[in-house]
Amino acid sequence: MALTRLCSGRAGVSTSRGRLARSTSQDEGASSTTKSPEAEVEGIRYKVVWSCLLLVEMVMTNIEAAARFQSLASNVVGKVSELLRLFNSRSTQLVLGAGAIHSAARLKSINAKHLSLVTQCLGMIIALLPHVRAALMAQLPHKQHTLLTDLDKIKKEYADHNENVLNKFVSIIGGIVEHGLAKHIGGTNFDARAEDSKLTTENGVTCCVFLEGVLTNTRKMHQVLSALLPPEHLQDVFSRIFAFIDQKIPALLISAAENRGGAPAGGSSATFSFPTTDAGKKRLLDEVASITADLNALEGVFPWEFSAASVLAKTLEYQMATEPVNQESTKEDDIADSNVDTSHVNPAEVETKTDTGDDVKSSTDNPAEAEAEADTNDDVKSGDEIASEVDGDGDASGQQAESVPGDDQADNESSANGSCS
Repeated sequence: MALTRLCSGRAGVSTSRGRLARSTSQDEGASSTTKSPEAEVEGIRYKVVWSCLLLVEMVMTNIEAAARFQSLASNVVGKVSELLRLFNSRSTQLVLGAGAIHSAARLKSINAKHLSLVTQCLGMIIALLPHVRAALMAQLPHKQHTLLTDLDKIKKEYADHNENVLNKFVSIIGGIVEHGLAKHIGGTNFDARAEDSKLTTENGVTCCVFLEGVLTNTRKMHQVLSALLPPEHLQDVFSRIFAFIDQKIPALLISAAENRGGAPAGGSSATFSFPTTDAGKKRLLDEVASITADLNALEGVFPWEFSAASVLAKTLEYQMATEPVNQESTKEDDIADSNVDTSHVNPAEVETKTDTGDDVKSSTDNPAEAEAEADTNDDVKSGDEIASEVDGDGDASGQQAESVPGDDQADNESSANGSCS
């Protein structure tokens, strides 16, 4: 109810202290067994912690004071800014700074569940800030509207914090891939895997340990986040993860092949080399294509145009199979062209165009030129370089992510209480 009044421009209406949290849980149909309350802002539902709702309640109390005592409106703007900055800085210290591990919350680790709750809280505050600004502007004289520029700066601070949290999801997967799975690349022989008929079943291609690990851990991350994030945020997070995987898989394989004469990549005792037979090359590309197809099949994610297989095909100098042309559709197009009404066309123009067409046709009759043109069209383009980088806490991130699927939900409530402290 309090959020509805704020978003509808009726923030100055009186409300009793503590009513916001109760009304929010009642309006959203929260039961006594629900640990994380939900709030809806502009049609988007957010799963937040109680400290975030307490922040909104305190902001509402200050706005009500400004509505009843307009002489205090300028002071209220400063108080609201202090509250918002305190929540932002404290949540940064507790989660991204891992302060909750050493605080009263006594969390064992900061995992994907905690990160998802933080991004939900930040997203809700970002959505509410324009309404808070409008409510305060209504209580200020026109010459004091410049005081509200501080709220615009706070909104940018929240957006930057939220961006860092979203990138942290990528660094969790990055820590697993680079420090936990890369060592399994060594010893993988795709030439031998191509000859083993047991590795190809009716259900699809059985991937190597490295690629299967990438798929499994990404699925676990999706299982956790799909229950906590709204669809828009889920698509954003996994677009970042897919972009990282698309760039990192070929990079790690190429690095492992280049290091086969020296120290093995990922700490493995075995070495890796690219397949030399066409069957082995095809096997490698098929396994990469298989996991990318499975990743795009995850529910609620935006399909990503993976280029990893194309990059590896160019590295292997292997021509990937192209889709055959549909002969039936070609015949239908020819029939449609033959039915075009030509009654309004000048016969002289038709004859001229026909002669020109014959000249063009004859210009491509040279077999050498036709072959050169075909070779040009068959070049494989590599994918775009990924602009974003993963931070360097790979070992810690990998350890945190390993506990993602099995953490108790009690950690979420502990993190909420830690944010209040």
